Amino acid sequence: MQKTFTYPKFDFVPPPELASGQPGHYPVVVVGAGPVGLSAAIDLAQMGQRVLVLDNDDTVSIGSRGVCYAKRALEVLDRMGCGDKFVQKGVSWDVGRTFFREDEVFSFNLRPQEHHLRPGMVNLQQYYLEEYLLERCKQLPNLEIRFKNNVIAVTPEEEKATLRIETPGGAYGLSADWLIVADGARSPIRTMLGLDIEGKIFMDRFLIADVVMAADYPAERWFWFDPPFHPNQSVLLHKQADNVWRIDFQLG
Repeated sequence: MQKTFTYPKFDFVPPPELASGQPGHYPVVVVGAGPVGLSAAIDLAQMGQRVLVLDNDDTVSIGSRGVCYAKRALEVLDRMGCGDKFVQKGVSWDVGRTFFREDEVFSFNLRPQEHHLRPGMVNLQQYYLEEYLLERCKQLPNLEIRFKNNVIAVTPEEEKATLRIETPGGAYGLSADWLIVADGARSPIRTMLGLDIEGKIFMDRFLIADVVMAADYPAERWFWFDPPFHPNQSVLLHKQADNVWRIDFQLG
């Protein structure tokens, strides 16, 4: 398999609470160093707030995962100081085409007028997004990130939240005036607090593959219903950076 990205490894740094044996206190604690958690932390830090980010991993997202970012997301990245690098690395596109079997039946243009600051959409693998957000975090002196810090207990109180964190160097406690929970769709903290998330389950199966290939296809979103190469199902094609193509096959 051709390698297009080298995953960074972030060192575990023993937090001061381990040495002191005393719990720390922070105005804002963010749990989860994914796109949502890092974005929230950067926004707050840019407004002068002291922020601590905890993450149980030591690298960025494994796999491309979220790849399509609309203009509003690009505006937010601009506000956080990451927009230029993101757009330069990503694949910009405006046109989407829909096919039934071999015939094009619909198309759209997300930027029918010229002179927009940003494209209608940008495709970029999530590991790049997280890498750029982490680079921005390092530029903010009031933002601290602790990797390999796994929150194992949360106790909500009237004016603060108390956390217990497990690390390779031992466990420690801290409290926060505000706790931002961004630890994913299967959030362990939400489970700890007995909170449900309302939503609908889409009962279908897909094979999603990232394929490295040098192809001359335009940078457009292509979607097929009942294509001859995958009868009775649907297929989605997106181009990403580094000549990586995301192909989604509906399996039914």
